[in-house]
Amino acid sequence: MGFMKQNSQKLTLRTEAKRIRAGAAKICGLAAAEKASEHGVRLFSSFEKYAIVGAYWPIDDELDPRFLMNALMRAGYRTALPVVAAPNTPLAFRLWGAGDPLEAGVFGTHQPSAEAPEVIPHALIVPLLAYDADCYRLGWGGGFYDRTLAAHSEIKAFGFAYSAQIVDHVPRENHDWPLQGVITEDGIILPNKKTE
Repeated sequence: MGFMKQNSQKLTLRTEAKRIRAGAAKICGLAAAEKASEHGVRLFSSFEKYAIVGAYWPIDDELDPRFLMNALMRAGYRTALPVVAAPNTPLAFRLWGAGDPLEAGVFGTHQPSAEAPEVIPHALIVPLLAYDADCYRLGWGGGFYDRTLAAHSEIKAFGFAYSAQIVDHVPRENHDWPLQGVITEDGIILPNKKTE
């Protein structure tokens, strides 16, 4: 499939995915975030205590991972938030805990202050616009998470989304990385193991 056709498909899907996510947020809101948090805590219980889990500070109608982050901190895990260091680079992560200061980042994000220690998380909780049964994600198109996973392939990455955000197929390019799973209010979605 040609590059232009792939980009056009992603652009069309992004428009529809934004609409679906906004509707899911309006209907399900914080109740979905709390339910997804319960599933996430069970998932991360298999990780070593004191593991570092990178998450994100929610923007607009993204499913809010702060319930999950707080539950993980109470269970003894450390949490971190991403920092965009520069365009076309992997994300950096800095430790963050409840009550720690945040500062404005690029693209409307919030990030830990420069004094917070930089770390490489063991796992990531990743925002998305849409995902498919193979756990490929559609993001905003900046490629920050794909570059991060390419630079640190040992990191286990899990999407965090409303169950309504699933689509039949996310268009893929060579640089797109699948997730290990997607945490939703209905449970954990694991990738299909079908052979293509």
